[in-house]
Amino acid sequence: MDDEEDSYDEVDFLLVNWHLHGEAEIGDNSSEGEGTTNIRISADVEFPRWLHQLAMDDVGEMRGTDLHSIVRRVGSPFLCQRSHNIDADGLEHQTTNITNERSGTNSRKNACIICNIIDMRQRVNAIQHYMGTLAQCRGTGGDVLREAGAISALLNVLWRLKVPSISDNSKTIVLLPQIAFTEDGANLDSMILCDYHLHLRKDDPYFNDVVLNEFDMTALELATSCLGSLRDLSCGSALNRAAILAWTPQSPCKVAFIENGVQLLNSYVKRYDQWKWEEILSLQQRRPDKHIAEFATECASSTDRGKKELRLLTNALGTVRNSSHSTPDVCQEMFDHDLVDALVWRLMPSCKTKNGQSTTNSLPDVSLPWREACFRAAGSLINLAEKCPGVARQLGSNRELIHLLIETWGGASAVVFDQTKTSARALPILHLGLAAILNAAADGALADGLDELMVHVLKNETIRKRFAQKREEEKKLGRGKN
Repeated sequence: MDDEEDSYDEVDFLLVNWHLHGEAEIGDNSSEGEGTTNIRISADVEFPRWLHQLAMDDVGEMRGTDLHSIVRRVGSPFLCQRSHNIDADGLEHQTTNITNERSGTNSRKNACIICNIIDMRQRVNAIQHYMGTLAQCRGTGGDVLREAGAISALLNVLWRLKVPSISDNSKTIVLLPQIAFTEDGANLDSMILCDYHLHLRKDDPYFNDVVLNEFDMTALELATSCLGSLRDLSCGSALNRAAILAWTPQSPCKVAFIENGVQLLNSYVKRYDQWKWEEILSLQQRRPDKHIAEFATECASSTDRGKKELRLLTNALGTVRNSSHSTPDVCQEMFDHDLVDALVWRLMPSCKTKNGQSTTNSLPDVSLPWREACFRAAGSLINLAEKCPGVARQLGSNRELIHLLIETWGGASAVVFDQTKTSARALPILHLGLAAILNAAADGALADGLDELMVHVLKNETIRKRFAQKREEEKKLGRGKN
């Protein structure tokens, strides 16, 4: 891994002079040395903007670099993990004591929380710039990114965000913030600063709160960006979907129980198991300072962290939906590792797996921020049912869920029909996955058999096929006459 570390260019942090709770002011200061930047920043407002600017400057420097180098840099170990090795249980251990060594500049830099925040932000910006849109990730562009190692790099980042590490004081840390808030759950020690950033601490009472919150938010943004790129890369490319399944962690982690890319994606969806949409959206930051606490009190139903967590889950569900499209081995792997149960619960929190009844029998309306995530979860189930008979039988045993999936496929009009109308034009082509679910229900998976709505959907599909076949025959006859 040494060659990866050497290839990772970093900002010269000696050029930064930061003073807490001043006005934001950026400019050259010749008294500090040539090219020195003097920044006076309000910690709770300007600090993220300052870090973002440093990271953006770094991306600008990368624009002349070849794609392979950029991808390699994105997927390289995080600063805080570069002094670690991995034991037989898959836990990372630090190889040097960086807490007490003032002489080891590189070691202290790897442990410095500000350096680590900037390191993650640089990766976020690089991902968004080079593989952050569907146009960049589909077709030829997606093939180029895969051949450059982008899929492996993105999955490596997601894995490293989750893999546990052991610090000097034998404390287990994970870079991605925990869902359940705990006072002793800080990922990195905010007291450790490198020589370049040691002068920033001052006596500011909110310093720890600001940097710890910023670390958590940046980790969430990085995971969200990786999942968004994987979602687009897996859209329309069987080779990219196969590459996700073929990925394996560089070092096995018995604690994380992750053996391939599909299991890694599953873990990001299951991260929110048993957490309802409203609870996710209202998640509090690890150590809210006074300003953030007041804001949370005023708007407890939605927090900055909650919005980021919801976007992360939405992207994870989108990646699952796209990667499961027409890919039997991926679908089977997801089914074998209980992702179907997690998706069903996500759509219908009060339903049971077998023949369950639920008070939630429709998709959320447009006013609810988790509507998009629900559609992606439902689309994932339909894709999984198409290529995995076990999924079709499981979903076909739940009447309420079938109604919800029909609504996902055909819209609200699909679940409210007029028996006097026989036209098939009102409904789209029946998705093969939904057809598999309905057929499984008809074959005995569903107690009491199909209801009128399900029969209507299957009947309309039969009528639609007849119309389509008739039109095709008429076209052939017309061409023959000409």
